[in-house]
Amino acid sequence: MNKKMITIIAALAMCTAMAGCSESEPASSSKAETTTTTTAAAESAAPAESTADESAVTNVGTTDYDVDGDFRAFEQLKDKYDGNYLASLTGQMTNNGTKYTICIKDGKAYESSTIQGMKSYYVYPGDGKKYNVSEATTTYSVNGADENDWKDSDILFGAALDFDHAYVDASTNVVHEYYKLDSAVAGAEGQIVYGFDGATYDLKQVVLLPEGADESSAVYFTVDSIGEADDSLLAVPDLSAYTEE
Repeated sequence: MNKKMITIIAALAMCTAMAGCSESEPASSSKAETTTTTTAAAESAAPAESTADESAVTNVGTTDYDVDGDFRAFEQLKDKYDGNYLASLTGQMTNNGTKYTICIKDGKAYESSTIQGMKSYYVYPGDGKKYNVSEATTTYSVNGADENDWKDSDILFGAALDFDHAYVDASTNVVHEYYKLDSAVAGAEGQIVYGFDGATYDLKQVVLLPEGADESSAVYFTVDSIGEADDSLLAVPDLSAYTEE
C-alpha cells in the first residue's frame, strides 16, 4: 500500500487486526458480459450470482435496472453528491461495527471513526494543515497537508475509476455496480463495489476489494445516511481542551 491509501481503509484494517472483521460485498460496474479481472478473493467476497429461476424468488421489490443499459446508479449518486456530501458509514465487524463519518466540500475534508466508543478524527480545513484529534485521549497533532490531501478521505468517489459490470441480486433487490479501484489512491489494483436499493437507487453499501487480498481483507461498509456537507465539521477544530502530542 502506498502513502495515498485511503485513510479509512487503513483504520478499518487496524480494527480487523485487533478485533477481527468479516466483510463481504460488491462494488464496481460495466456490461454484464464484460470479462473482468477480479481476483479470486474479490469474487468470493462479491454476492454470488444466482442461477435459480428468478420467477420462483420472492423479492422484496422489483427493480427495472438493466445491467446492459446506459443508466448507472453510481453516476446518479455522483451527480448529486460528488464534492459535497456528509455520509455516515458502519464497518461490518465480528464483534461490533466501527462508525465512520465522512464530510467533503470545497477541497476540505472531515473523517471520524468511533471504535468501541473511542472517537478520533481528522480535519483538512483548507489551511495547509491536517489536524489529528483523539477525543478518547484528549490529544492532538498537526501536520502539513497539500491541497489534494483531502481526497484521501473521499471514500465514496475518490477511489472509483471505470465501470466494470453490474449484477442484480433478485433475492434482495440490490443492484451491485462494480468499478475499477484507482491504484494511485488505494495503493493497489482491485475493485470498489456499490450496492443500491433496486427500487429507490439509494446507496446501501460500499465494498473495497484490493487485488491479491484474501476475503477477510475486503473492506465492507453499510451506508447509514448520506446528505449535503456540514460546514461546521470542516472548520479548524477547537483544541483548547486538548494536549498536543
